[in-house]
Amino acid sequence: MNPLNGRLTMRALVERNQATGKDGWGNPVAPDFQPLSTLKCFVWSKASRELVDGNKTAMIEDMRALFALSADIREDDEISAVTDARGATIIAGRLRVEGPVQRKHTHLEAALKRIG
Repeated sequence: MNPLNGRLTMRALVERNQATGKDGWGNPVAPDFQPLSTLKCFVWSKASRELVDGNKTAMIEDMRALFALSADIREDDEISAVTDARGATIIAGRLRVEGPVQRKHTHLEAALKRIG
């Protein structure tokens, strides 16, 4: 029995960018995120801080997520929402997987950034 099973009480609605190619200027085309899967997970906030630049203020939140070893999750995927097992939204808004997903002994761990 995997000791992580009881901990994965949330569900991540994962989307992956399906856009490929370049525009007329040689730049990547605009992203086209499409639903990929709903994965069992556990997400928590690691830290948040306020960033002030002149008259603009933004909140930056660093989050982490645990997934099963078999989960199809990778860098630059986006999570459109995190829900409980019944589908009630726990974390609304988009989260992006930042950097490579880390493989641990019993699970995958991903750093997330809130997209605002």
